[in-house]
Amino acid sequence: MQKVLLVEDEKNIILGVKTCLEVANYQVLVVEDGEKAIETAVNERPDLILLDLMLPKIDGFTVCRELKSKEETKNIPIVVLTAKVEEESRRRAMEAGADSYMTKPFRPEELWQEIKKFIV
Repeated sequence: MQKVLLVEDEKNIILGVKTCLEVANYQVLVVEDGEKAIETAVNERPDLILLDLMLPKIDGFTVCRELKSKEETKNIPIVVLTAKVEEESRRRAMEAGADSYMTKPFRPEELWQEIKKFIV
């Protein structure tokens, strides 16, 4: 069973994404702040990370940069899911090492298309 780490602090987004992934037989790990995201990614080695940018403790840009700089997590694909629609945020996320960038709200089909690019 493939493992997805969902880093999100909005309850309705967590519920929607988690349900969608579990129906497709993915194991979903959920953390709600950037500090726990780094710790969980290092310890659990998920197959994919879905990462919000606006998080408590450590923001998503920093989480992304940190994970892409660690030997044990640098190859884990990171899909940013965010309400930040400005081009500057997209640029910063990609520079931090994000593999993909999606803005909220998004349709489940769009999320599936992104996930399929990185894991089957």
